[in-house]
Amino acid sequence: MNPAEMTRGYFGYHCLTLVKEMGLSNVEGYFFMADDTVFNIWQRIDYSRVHHLLGYRNSSGGWWNGGYGISASKRIVEAIEENKDEKLAKAWKQFEDGMRKYGFVNENQTAKDEMLAKRGKSISDFFYIPTSESDYYATLMRLFYEQKFFLELAVNAFLKSVNYQNSLDGPKYYLWGGQRGKWTTYYNKDAIGMHPVKMSAFRKPGENRKKYCETVLQTWSDIMFGGSRNFTVKGDNDPDNMDR
Repeated sequence: MNPAEMTRGYFGYHCLTLVKEMGLSNVEGYFFMADDTVFNIWQRIDYSRVHHLLGYRNSSGGWWNGGYGISASKRIVEAIEENKDEKLAKAWKQFEDGMRKYGFVNENQTAKDEMLAKRGKSISDFFYIPTSESDYYATLMRLFYEQKFFLELAVNAFLKSVNYQNSLDGPKYYLWGGQRGKWTTYYNKDAIGMHPVKMSAFRKPGENRKKYCETVLQTWSDIMFGGSRNFTVKGDNDPDNMDR
């Protein structure tokens, strides 16, 4: 994607649609990761289903109130009402059936009702889509992209319709405000990822690069090359992360 398509990252989720449309073979799944996210690849996830760091969050503010929120959602509904494409119609039915299965719409409601309810967001700088869900994802998310639906809202809508895995409760996955300057304090080998860690801060030799080497790179070396097993992975019955 070029910068105009990304629009400061607002529509980054479209990257996975484009990769899916490349028709790659022998692919088990696809990771989406912002360029300022650290990915601890030794962490175990369930590769048979969607993985999202924090999952669905019930929020109606923020981006919902702008042109990339409820206005885009209305455009999506209008596009579906005028749609003649069978593949998109099939994906929309899967979207609605999934929402009903996971309790986001009842028997008297439709996906259109939920799309216009201004409900939910999912902070989405890192997630995983298995190949089994990739065609559905690509079809639905192309619609969302074409109507300029914001990342956190688009991924949130998708998550409402699928069985997904959340991350281990305990570690910090997203840093806000003053926490961002203290990322070395929060970096945790038990977390699958953390955002943001700005690589631009390490371009030149100095204290920032030293801290990165002492934390992230040293941890990677110990585990990936030194054989250390001094880390925790999420078990199947462990609670989901509730960091908000």
